[in-house]
Amino acid sequence: MSELRRLSAKDVEELRVLLRVCWLDTYTGLLSDSVIQTTLNVWQSRESLLRGLRNPRAYYAGWVDGGRIVGMVSAGMIDPTKMKVFQMYVLPSHQRKGIGSRLMDSAVQHFPQARSATLEVTEGNAKGISFYRKYGFDYPGTTLVEIDGERVPCLVGKMDLHR
Repeated sequence: MSELRRLSAKDVEELRVLLRVCWLDTYTGLLSDSVIQTTLNVWQSRESLLRGLRNPRAYYAGWVDGGRIVGMVSAGMIDPTKMKVFQMYVLPSHQRKGIGSRLMDSAVQHFPQARSATLEVTEGNAKGISFYRKYGFDYPGTTLVEIDGERVPCLVGKMDLHR
């Protein structure tokens, strides 16, 4: 049985496993080992994820299949009319099954006041760029995200929610 549900602090260890698998699959060969390790050990640490999961203004949802989290999204409002997707990952074995779209739909629906959505996707992340483009994002700009002293070039995705 598959379902979409809000994630909570009790999901933190399973969420860490999902993010590790997805990050290694997506970014090995694209980002340096030090950037990947910093992300896994700091940004996706138990403490960091618990802060996000416990933040009442943040939205964390997971797609659960067979009792196991196989996809996740986190998002929040960054101003009164704009939501930001912070993370969205689906295990490689579960991609191309509509899970990413369901997760994105849930984040958009969670913030009915949002008139637009934004995100950042690493340049070279072909699967991510393609998915978000098909979902409706365009990429009008770029930015640099600093991780472990390295500047990682990212595309800035934007989408009008037509509300």
